[in-house]
Formats: sequence, structure tokens, C-alpha cells
Amino acid sequence: MFVALSLPIALVVLVKLYAVGGKSLRRRAARDPLTRVFHAGELRELDAHLDRIAVAEVRRLDANVVRYVAGDVGHVVVVSQSPHGIALGLSDGRRLALGSVSRSTLKLLMRRVTDDKLRPARVDRDSLSYRLLLRGEAGAEIEVCTRRLALAP
Repeated sequence: MFVALSLPIALVVLVKLYAVGGKSLRRRAARDPLTRVFHAGELRELDAHLDRIAVAEVRRLDANVVRYVAGDVGHVVVVSQSPHGIALGLSDGRRLALGSVSRSTLKLLMRRVTDDKLRPARVDRDSLSYRLLLRGEAGAEIEVCTRRLALAP
């Protein structure tokens, strides 16, 4: 008997909570300053425009790195570790930041930097990652796979 009465009461409470929650979401959306300035269609257009700008900026940054590596580039002087990856300090004062590099690659770089004068020789971009080829004076090569690659002055 108690179960038979509690089921309809529980359904009424759930419906009421759903209605109250929906009203608060609508009120919150009405208070959002962007919805007062832009309509939904305009917000979609703005998002699409910002996405196009982001893609163009990534292409520009990639082109800068490729152009730099293709030119006269300094050798690796310092390999420093950060929470998000590593940074290669180069002899010409520039810095290459590499994100999401494996620990084994980091250890290999730390050992090889002291033995060879490693220079960035080539950058290849896959859909989700970069491959940076480092070449030493003696001809030894190390390929570093990374998720992010950025050039800092």
C-alpha cells in the first residue's frame, strides 16, 4: 500500500523538479549578456568565424616553425622539462617548446645533447602530431614525436 502511494508522489515531485530546473535554465540564458547582444544564428556565425581564425593561426604558426627549421638554425644547448612537455634552448637564442613528449625520448635527448650538437633538421606535421628530426654533427639522428610544437623568441 505504501509503495502504491509513494510512486505517484515521486512522479509528481520529479515533474515539479524538472519544471523548476527548466525555468532556472531559461532565466540563466536570459541573463547571459551574449544572448542579449547576439541572436542564436549570429552566435553560430561568430563561432564559425572564430574557428576559421583559429585554424588559420595554427597554420601560420606551423609555417613559422617549418621556415625557421629550414633556415640556419642553432644547435640544442639546453633541454628543460616543464609540466606540459619540454623546451629545447638553441644556441641562436630561440626556444622550441614541445608538448607531450615521452619520458624515454626525454632521457635520450638529455644523454645525446652532451655528446652531439643536435640541430633541428626537419619538421613534419601529421593530423594530430608533429615529428621533429634532430641531426647531430656526426650524422646521428633522433626523431621526436610530439603533440604540440611552438617556436619562442
